[in-house]
Amino acid sequence: MKRLFYSDGKPFFTIGGQARNSSSQSAEMMKKVWRAVEAMGLNTLAAPVYWEMLEPEEGVFDYTQIDLLLDGARAHGVKLVILWFGTWKNGASQYVPAWVKTQPERFVWAESIQHNLVRSLSPHCMETREADKKAYCKMMQYLKDAGAEDVLLGVQAENEPGILGTPRDYSETGEAAFRSEVPGRIMEWLRAAAECPVKEIWRENGSRTGGIWREVFGFHAEETCTAYALAAYINDIAGAGKEIYDIPVYVNVWLGEMYNRVPGLDYPSGGAVSRMVDMWKYLSGNIDAICPDVYFADYRTYFDIVKQYSREDNILYIPESSANHMNAMNTLNAMAEYGLSGIHFFGVDDAVTNDGVLREDYREYRGLVSVLTAMKPMIEAYQGTDRFFVVTQYEGSASQYLDFGDFCGRAVHYLPDGDYRWEPHRGTDTYHRDDSGTFRKLAKGIIVYLGEGEFYMAGEGFSLNLLRKASVREMTGGVLASQFQNGRHQRYLKVEEGHFDDRGQYVADRIRTGDECDTGVWMDADIGVVHLKIQM
Repeated sequence: MKRLFYSDGKPFFTIGGQARNSSSQSAEMMKKVWRAVEAMGLNTLAAPVYWEMLEPEEGVFDYTQIDLLLDGARAHGVKLVILWFGTWKNGASQYVPAWVKTQPERFVWAESIQHNLVRSLSPHCMETREADKKAYCKMMQYLKDAGAEDVLLGVQAENEPGILGTPRDYSETGEAAFRSEVPGRIMEWLRAAAECPVKEIWRENGSRTGGIWREVFGFHAEETCTAYALAAYINDIAGAGKEIYDIPVYVNVWLGEMYNRVPGLDYPSGGAVSRMVDMWKYLSGNIDAICPDVYFADYRTYFDIVKQYSREDNILYIPESSANHMNAMNTLNAMAEYGLSGIHFFGVDDAVTNDGVLREDYREYRGLVSVLTAMKPMIEAYQGTDRFFVVTQYEGSASQYLDFGDFCGRAVHYLPDGDYRWEPHRGTDTYHRDDSGTFRKLAKGIIVYLGEGEFYMAGEGFSLNLLRKASVREMTGGVLASQFQNGRHQRYLKVEEGHFDDRGQYVADRIRTGDECDTGVWMDADIGVVHLKIQM
């Protein structure tokens, strides 16, 4: 399976969080971030480096912020992803240095159709591109010279780039670009490209062999022109950086599936939204992945989005998301169905109080982190194969059927029907309760079946019942015919609780037997990884 990040030459699945935008400016503010990383059990932190702090005066560079992040990651034993807040952050240009902001004659700001300035620099301005590229390359050179490869996984080039406030730049610079001929490389690509939204737009406007942007793309001309400029701009910067330090680089996306879906108003125009992602991929060969920031919770919208970015030519990685129970379920299913290669949730600082205590509303997502952490070696070895299974509980679900080939599996959820009210549950033993005696865990987990009756699994909120696929006569007769009896007559060779060590080897910590297995193999996050071997 394709991965975005590697560590020591091996695939690395990120279980991470992203610091809030202003948190990486000082060691004092980072204290809470590191407490949250520890409390959540994360293996990766994503944090920004600001152009305005790196180059406070033109040509004068200060690497204090980079040192702060590298030293902190090393001290806390986690990996680091650096977010370059250069020309764009959320469709605006708030993190550029003051010397850029105060020289509009050099660094052109985008204008609306009424010729009001918006707070986004124009992607058509070569002066800005060259200045950003110089600063970005200085950062990459410093990272290389500092030997950052021990903790640094990769870099995000810009942040949710695009123009917010207008569908394109209507300044003189922008007008010149928009009224120019569509570049030949785009026309060539349109003729040869597979079916995609941009090609469909081209066909709807007559499949012209040339012309200015309005003639070729009609209603979508503003967004397409801006996307072309942005992709070329960021690809140039990423390529220059890779010549210095060749590490993974990705671009994140403020999604187009927002509100009325109008570019420049509901999302930054020109970003690699699902409508523009094919053209972006063609134009951005120096960028390793285009990554959606997914905050949508409902299942259908979430998967409508991720399938647009899980492609043969693009690794699915989600750099921003929410730390809630729905994202926990969606993450697991995206791993199983779409090859999700890593996850970060935004605002890790908020997960803890000022004293570093984990907040109550992060406990559900903390359960996901526990599962991913426990099974990380199995994820990196078996995700994307037919041996990899997930358990997820959505509203209305009381159990989940799993087909392991030579076994039928049923994950029985402790929380009946996904009842999110979390009322006290009666009639069960203490293994399935938290300290308050109230069920607070939706079923979630990962199961790897190696075949020949051998399973590894981690999770919480469910028990796994197995039925060997023998003859129909055996499956329907005798003690196996009763669910109650089936649980008490399983041919277990071993059931043990344990963990994977630093070399990825399984270590058994506790043997489980007797009535601890009679009603299925129950799972809770604090028991680590269950290794099960059953006689065929």
